[in-house]
Amino acid sequence: MEDRINDLESRIAFQEHTIQELQDLVATHQKQLYDMEEAMKVMARRISQVSTASSGTGATDDERPPHY
Repeated sequence: MEDRINDLESRIAFQEHTIQELQDLVATHQKQLYDMEEAMKVMARRISQVSTASSGTGATDDERPPHY
């Protein structure tokens, strides 16, 4: 009976350790995801600014330069 209790206690300790590692990993991934979302927002704003600035010049990438 004592061996069985020790075995169960050992399993519970291992499971608690594994659960803690998984929680830490999830927290790390959540932070990385948040950071990537923020970076994408910044890039989207920059692309929008560049697009707005280039559309104000009247030239597009499809137009031929005037010397052609």
